[in-house]
Amino acid sequence: MLGIISLGLVLIINYVWEQQVQDFVVVDAATDLRKNLTTFHLRFEEYLRGDTAVDLEETREIFVDAKKLGQALLTGGTMKAGFSMQPLEDPALRKRAEEINVLMEKLQEQMLIRLREKQQVHDSGTQTDLEYHRLFNAIIARAGEIENVLEKDIIVSMAKFKKLYRIILVVWAGMIAGAALGFRTLAKRRRRSETELQTSREKFRSLVDSTEDSIYLVDEACNYLFINKNHMKRLGLADDSYSRANYDNFHTPEETEVFRKRIDQVFRTGDSSQYEHQSLRDGRYFIQTFSPVIDAGKKITAVTIVSKNISDRRQMENELRALSLTDELTGLYNRRGFLTLAEQQIRIANRLKKKLYLLAADLDDLKIINDTFGHQEGDSALVETANILRENFRESDIIARIGGDEFVVMPIEMSEDRSEIILNRLSQGFEKNNQKNTLRYRISISAGITWYDPGQPASIDQMLAMADTSMYEQKKLKKRSPAEPRSEAVPDGPP
Repeated sequence: MLGIISLGLVLIINYVWEQQVQDFVVVDAATDLRKNLTTFHLRFEEYLRGDTAVDLEETREIFVDAKKLGQALLTGGTMKAGFSMQPLEDPALRKRAEEINVLMEKLQEQMLIRLREKQQVHDSGTQTDLEYHRLFNAIIARAGEIENVLEKDIIVSMAKFKKLYRIILVVWAGMIAGAALGFRTLAKRRRRSETELQTSREKFRSLVDSTEDSIYLVDEACNYLFINKNHMKRLGLADDSYSRANYDNFHTPEETEVFRKRIDQVFRTGDSSQYEHQSLRDGRYFIQTFSPVIDAGKKITAVTIVSKNISDRRQMENELRALSLTDELTGLYNRRGFLTLAEQQIRIANRLKKKLYLLAADLDDLKIINDTFGHQEGDSALVETANILRENFRESDIIARIGGDEFVVMPIEMSEDRSEIILNRLSQGFEKNNQKNTLRYRISISAGITWYDPGQPASIDQMLAMADTSMYEQKKLKKRSPAEPRSEAVPDGPP
């Protein structure tokens, strides 16, 4: 009976260990994928800009390695350090991995197109460049999502492993006390189990130390309880020399104050939290995840911090901002951004023989709002209109402000028979906004819709003209029908 109980405990330890190993291996694979893809992207951009020092074949091999890592997330395989990775089983994570592989194929197509266009004048604002950057960011984001989910699982598993270890020790102590006649046998088994636990700890420590992320634990007073090798290197510490060290020994008073507030919040609420942080030590950017460590008595005893370097991603975001494709006031795409993306969608529609529709809209009575309440209030009306459009269309749809009071929307996927539904929903969205906002005037738009048919191609300018015609018909109907509410600016008193 005692042997069966001991065997069961060892099997539980082995199961928990295997689960943690798999999570770490997958996180490592996702990290390498992002790292390889970012390295490839930077070298590829340098090559396109004419840097002859870039080895194109070596750059291609880096991209191939990134693709293999994406495929390994679905099929499994042997990773670096000899660890074997099983295929992802979680439906949500597997879906992200499938999306990564599809996006990698599309990114490769865009890469080949850009190489063919290399002999032409390079313009970082072409639709090919924009689609290439969009695909690159989408892959990086999905790989990051896989990492974040699994890292949270690892932190939770660490806390559970600690509680499990305590429970096992208590059970073994009871077994030894209640089995005096079999003391020697039980002591031998206990020593063997403790050796296995120590081995597991060493393997676990090895995995934690092998990650490129900084991982450390602090108590409520911000004293270090554990620091992995990567973070000790960043702090300039030797092995285990952090004993009794405090966070403020290595950081400025300003950094320490912010850190203590975040630790206090975790101890107070018991919730995990995530922040972006720029290190004053080296200027790099990190995503810091703060998670509570809870003991068997459901008491928070420490906080685990996982700090992930996102400096490469931040640099890429800055490069994308330089493309200047957005409207400064509303945050929507501007005319250039819309034309770039719309042309790309038309090319896709022609290839797939699918229709597209274009909605053109004017903010009603903007001139009256400006004349009555001032241009600052007019800007507020434009921003409010942009927010309503965002709420009523998907993130993947192309929404833009192309002129003073002119907006356009090109949904990526929509059937012709849903156009009236979309217009009605949009009208209801503006009506709900007018009922709840505190503005001194009502906001509405006049909208028109036109379709792009691959069988009867038209230019973007022609589509905009047809949509404008439809929109002005709606404006006429509003003026003729007193029962139809108009978005007139109504001042609080006489002008």
